[in-house]
Parts: sequence; structure tokens; C-alpha cells
Amino acid sequence: MVCLYLSHGASGPTTTHWDRFYSVIYDADARAAAGHFWSIFGDGISGRHAEFYLQLWPYMSSESQNELLRFCAPATGTGTHAGTLTCTAKIAIPMLELSDGEQAAKIEIRNRIAELIASDNSELPPPSAKDVFLYAKGMCAISAVARALIPKDKGASGAVVFGWPYAETPKCVGQSGYERFTLYSQGTTEELNQLEASLTLGSRIRVLFCEVPSNPLLRTPDLQRIRNLADQYDFIVVCDETLGTFVNVDILPYVDVAITSLTKVFNGAANAMGGSAVVNPQSRYYSEVHARLTAIYEDLLFPTEALVLAQNSRDFQKRVGRCSANALTLATFLSLHPRVESVLYPPLVPTGQLYELYRRRNGGYGYVLSILFREPYDAVRFYDKLDMRKGPSIGTNFSLALPYAQLAHVFDLDWAESQGIPKHIVRFSVGLESEDDLVKCVSRALEEFTPL
Repeated sequence: MVCLYLSHGASGPTTTHWDRFYSVIYDADARAAAGHFWSIFGDGISGRHAEFYLQLWPYMSSESQNELLRFCAPATGTGTHAGTLTCTAKIAIPMLELSDGEQAAKIEIRNRIAELIASDNSELPPPSAKDVFLYAKGMCAISAVARALIPKDKGASGAVVFGWPYAETPKCVGQSGYERFTLYSQGTTEELNQLEASLTLGSRIRVLFCEVPSNPLLRTPDLQRIRNLADQYDFIVVCDETLGTFVNVDILPYVDVAITSLTKVFNGAANAMGGSAVVNPQSRYYSEVHARLTAIYEDLLFPTEALVLAQNSRDFQKRVGRCSANALTLATFLSLHPRVESVLYPPLVPTGQLYELYRRRNGGYGYVLSILFREPYDAVRFYDKLDMRKGPSIGTNFSLALPYAQLAHVFDLDWAESQGIPKHIVRFSVGLESEDDLVKCVSRALEEFTPL
């Protein structure tokens, strides 16, 4: 472990808590483990934060228990005292812009989230800005909540992920330190029955994580029944509504914590990262959860990331409406094609009636959908022909397509398929293009097929 910091004699506008960071040095054979940790917990600095450090690098010194990793900034001069390297010279560092608007931007983001996530039920107390915790990435929000909720009583230290979520979420929750972890991958009534039976027999869990709707199957869990079980058996419900968005779905009556990846449609422009966790003020666990998150909270959302997120999210509500309408049009069109076996979209899957329970009065069905062809090879032909941007993100202002299982589960395709994720599933994140252009784009790819 190496601590890098601006030299003691440095002075200038960047001498804030942003100019100190820690680097973990590990053997080459630990690279895979380090990459795994980084991908599932989200810890680490953003690209903008790294760029900031690169500009400061010539003016930074280090502290480490390993003498070989101690150094002084080139301009400081060096000296030794009792075998310890010291950096004492006065240096001036360059003017690097960290806008004074950082805190204003973060307040703007918190206020926007608190306002939009409030329940349609006016009798329920809305969250305030202090109930919104901001993180550097969406996975950072998930991992922070998972870690914060680990109980002292190991007997109640169980965690559940209900339904098939984003690929890294089960790994994150399962490796956060709970004594027991269970994935109910289908999110069905039968699996909810299994969970209830387990609880009835005396098994106890601390927290249940779910998504509304799930990624990439777009199923909706029975939040009302989950809420009833949580109240009866004393566990916390955490819901990721990144795909549904709090513009479309009203989940606060049922959950204790709501998580969002702000990197996605909240930002839209695919040029900044962030995450949020909202503690529901009406939750019976509000004081405990808020205190636990506060105790471990560290503000790591870099100032320029916050500024971009604040600016880009000012039309968030409007963009969600447009993307959701486009997605519904595309889903309806694809569902009528004879070679398409099924379209996975909230109103078109068996849990559609559950989504309707949580859909806001003027809400849509979200911007993500997936399709399955009757013949797996048709998915390959379609994807190769499809003239659309292709990539693993979602929520961008432009549409994206992805052979989901081939990327998210490249090393465990058979296992993922056994859990209900077909190898040939194609996922769309629908953007702001015109409906006609989107339908024409997909139609051209479907022209590859002769009629059945």
C-alpha cells in the first residue's frame, strides 16, 4: 500500500482532500483477483479523477512501509532523518481547475433525486436531500449498502438476491461478508414461496436485494409480498430501479433503500459515472440504515463528475419519457415478427401485472428490452446485420444493442443458461432517436431473413 500526496511544502488551489490517494501494489499473479474485486465492488477512482492525478504527479511524494516505494517530488529536494525520507522544499503547483460549484452540483443532484423518487402517495413522507447518498459508481452504491448492513449478530447474517439482476450484483452481495447468501434467480412466485418457507422454518436474513425490472429479463418481483415478509421476519429490502427509473416506477412504499446507477439514463451522455442510494424516511429501519451508511460514507464523487452529472440530468425526466415511448414502440414491432419467439419488456412478460402496480400514473415501461429468436442462429445473423451502436452500457441517449450473455457471462455461459439467461439473448437500450428511424434500423436487420 502506497499513499501518494502533494508534498508538505506544496501550495496552490488543488491542496484539498482530492490530492491524496492510495495505490495498492500487488504481484502479477494476483492481477485476476484484483480485477475481479474492482469489477464487482466498484472501488477505485474515475477517469476524471485519474486525469487530475496525472497532472499532479510531478509534484507528489509517497509514504510506504516499503522503502523502495518511498519518493519525493522531483522539485522538492530530499533529506534524511533517522533513515526516513523527508520532502521539505517549498514548491508551487500548477493551477488545476476544481470548480467551486462542486458542492452546489452535488446538492442539485441530491435534490433532483429526492424530488423525483418521492411517492405518488402524498400521505407518505418524501425523502430529503440528506437521505440521498452519492457514490462514484453504481456498483459502489450497491457494495456500500451491502457492507453497511452486515449485522453484528452472525445468526441473522444472511443475504438474498431475488430475481436475476445485473451480473455483478450477486457476486458483490455474496462476497460482502454475510454468513449466508442465496440467489433466487427466477424471481417467481414459486421461489418466493421457497423463501417464505425457509423463513417460517426459522432461517433469518438481514437483507434482500432486487431490481425493478430485472436485467436483462425485465421481470418485476412481487414487492408487496416481499414487503409483507420483510415486516413479518424483520429484514431490509433494497431495490435497484436503474432500468425502471424513479420517473416510471413508485417503489418507496415497498422498499427501505433505493439504489440507482447514475451513470446510465440519469446522465444519458455516457460521459460521467455515479451512483446513489436513497434511504426511505418511512422505513422502520430508517435511523439504523442512515446511521450505518453515514458511518462508513466517504465522498468520492469527483467534482467534475458531479458537475457533468448535474448538468446532464436536468432533462432526465423528459429523456426517460422519450426513451420509454421509443422502447414500447420497438418492443411492439418486434413482438409481431414471426421469427421472434419472445420480447422481454415489462408489459410483455408474465410479471406485467406486477409492474403495473408500481408504475406511476404517467410512467412508462423503461428503456431496456431483450429479444429471443426462435432459432438461436437467427440472433447471430440479426446482430451482425444490425446497423446500431453496440456496447455493454444502458441508458445512453443513443440506442445500443448487446448479445448480453456473450459479454456478461462469457466465462459461465452454460451456468447462466441453466439460470434462465439464454446464450442467444439480444438486449437493447433504446435512446432518443425518432421512432421511425429505430423501426427502420431494426427492419433492415430483419430483412436478412426469408419469411417462415
